[in-house]
Formats: sequence, structure tokens, C-alpha cells
Amino acid sequence: MIPTLIFIGLLIISYFLGCFSTAKLLTKSYKSMNIYKVGTGHPDTQNIYNNIDKTLGIFTGIFDIAKVFFFLHIIKFLLTNDYMITNFPYLEEISSQNHLLILGFTMVIGHCLPLTHRFKGGRGIFTYIGFVFFFAPQPMIIVAFLALIVIVFFKQIRFAQYMIVLLPPFVNFFFVRDSIFLGKLFIAAILMGIMNYFVSKKLGEI
Repeated sequence: MIPTLIFIGLLIISYFLGCFSTAKLLTKSYKSMNIYKVGTGHPDTQNIYNNIDKTLGIFTGIFDIAKVFFFLHIIKFLLTNDYMITNFPYLEEISSQNHLLILGFTMVIGHCLPLTHRFKGGRGIFTYIGFVFFFAPQPMIIVAFLALIVIVFFKQIRFAQYMIVLLPPFVNFFFVRDSIFLGKLFIAAILMGIMNYFVSKKLGEI
């Protein structure tokens, strides 16, 4: 019972941390601008990069990657360090890969569909990168590098976004041939694609 309640609490924390808009904070702090009234009116890295400031856009992306990556590291450390295992052994039940996957993706959901901003969030691509990077660092680095090449040389931002969402499970097969984990990454990719469909629909792109 206690582990379940703690996990529910962590889910709520994960979601609302995801709702925290790096784009809104940085544009307001450094440019005194309301991101919802600039460019596409969408609080995401791409809007900042294209319509406000390229450097600020890059920093926004880095912060979005870092927030989920370090959050998962902190949660894993708090649940699995020797002191916690010795004194609160029941916490080990919620430190599994499955639990961390759910917590990480809940943060991605919070970023894309934030209750605090009337469900008007960013695409979540960089938050998703941080999420996948925690579980499959080498595949994510390779895919991110390939996506960067597509953007720089072919100017295909949307295609690069599709690559980032869909390719990591395929690339991960060459590093860890774990069909169960591969399936989990595919599920995350499908859910991410569905969320981005609704985000694009809100923007009138579909």
C-alpha cells in the first residue's frame, strides 16, 4: 500500500515538473516576452529558435533534455541508495525500470499537455530525448546526431523530429538485444507520436 501511494505521489510530481515550461521561463526572464504571443504562439524550442533567438532556443532545448534526465537519476538514486534500501526496503519495489519508464514518460506528457497552461504545451521532442537518453544513451546520441545532419544539410526539421521519436528502438537493437525493453521503447515512441499528432492539430498543421 505504501509503495503504491509513494509511486502515485511521484507520478503527480513527474507530471507537474513536466508542466514547468522552460520556454516560458527563459523568454520571460531574458527577453521579457510572452512566448504565447510570439511566432506560432507555442511554448517550444522550435518557436524560440525560429522567432526569438537561436541561442536562447538552443539553451531551452538543453534545459528540456536535462530536466527529465536528471530527475530520473535523482529518483533512481533516492530509491536505490544503501541507506534507503536498509531503512525503507519497500521502496525498492518502485525503483524498477518499468516504474522509471512510467515516471519519465509522465513528465513528457506534462510537457506536451500541461494542465497549468490549459494543455497548451511544447512538442516535447527535447524532453523525449532526455527521457530516452536516460534508458538508451548510445542509440539516442546516434539518432540525435543523424537528426542534426538532416536539419543542417537538408533543412528537414519535421523529418528530424520523426527520426528522434521513431528510430531509437531500432538503433537500440544493435546495443541491447532485449525484446522486452525494445517493446517498451516502441510503446513510448507510439505514444509520443500520438501526442505530437494532437499538438500539430492544435497548431493547424494537420
